[in-house]
Order: sequence, then structure tokens, then C-alpha cells
Amino acid sequence: MTLIALLIVCLTAIAVQGEVPIVTRAEWNARPPSGPMDSMETPLPRAVIAHTAGGGCADDVACSQLMRNLQNFQMSRQKFSDIGYHYLIGGNGKVYEGRSPSQRGAFAGPNNDGSLGIAFIGNFEEQAPSQEALDAAKQLLEHAVQQAELVENYKLLGHRQVSATRSPGEALYTLIQQWPNWSEQI
Repeated sequence: MTLIALLIVCLTAIAVQGEVPIVTRAEWNARPPSGPMDSMETPLPRAVIAHTAGGGCADDVACSQLMRNLQNFQMSRQKFSDIGYHYLIGGNGKVYEGRSPSQRGAFAGPNNDGSLGIAFIGNFEEQAPSQEALDAAKQLLEHAVQQAELVENYKLLGHRQVSATRSPGEALYTLIQQWPNWSEQI
């Protein structure tokens, strides 16, 4: 491979990665897991959209703080080994890395197996997430297919379809029913 061809490949990889603004665990200052987690074989057949149901965030500092708060709550109070979701999306339009997609999540009971858990930070019962957050989620889903985290014909579900909850909130649930891969069937 020539130097120019290699440079083009590298720049293309950077451009593709740049489409999804992912904040790594190190960047939001995540705690290490407190124990082992069950593994899952990727690509996964389902993506489940949830909301955290608490306060939202609109900037990097606030979103990182809410990530740490949620992780602390889920690990200390709910006794999870780590934050329960694979990805979380802030109102700032950034995607926050949770647990690895190859580790079973902790958000949907027996339906965690085979599900990629994506939560929007905030409560979306009455108001939809920011357009930046919605765009980031759509880019994340495409990215997850490209990275073989999701199968190409994955089923997109709302959290309430796999758990006894109101999540992802009525306003967000109404929107995701219009997205590609939406499924009424688990």
C-alpha cells in the first residue's frame, strides 16, 4: 500500500469516527467496574432506547457529572457491577460510553441479553430530547451496525417494550416509532 493510499484510509477512518461524537469512559471519569459482567456475542439483534428519567444536561461538564452520578447510583444503590447502559446520549449531542456492547447490560431484566442499551440523559415524558441528541442517536445506531455491535436488520425497541416502565418517556417513544428498524415485536 502506498503512503498516499494509507493516508486516505486513515483520514477516512477519522472522518467516519468523527461522525459520532463519543465521549470515552476515561473522558467522563468513569469508575472501573466493581465486579465481573456476563458477556454477549456481538452483533446484537436489538437496540433498546431508554431515558434516565432524571435531570438532563446541555453541556460537557454537566453531562459528565450526570454520568458519574448515574454510575455511582447504579453501582452503589442498585448493586450493578457498572453503569447499566452501553451508551448514553446527552442534550449536548454527545454519546457517552457506558459498558462495552460485548457485556450484558443491566436495564431490561431478562431482556438484557441480545440488547444494546441506549439511554437519553433526562426525562422525555413530555418533551423530546434536543435535535442534537436525536441526531447523535441515529448516528450511533449506524455506527453500531458498521462496528458489528448490531446486526444490520436489528430491531429498534422502546424500553417499555422489554420492561415494566414508562421509559423512554412518551415524547421520545412517539419519535422513535418513526425511525428505521422500529419494531413492535420483541
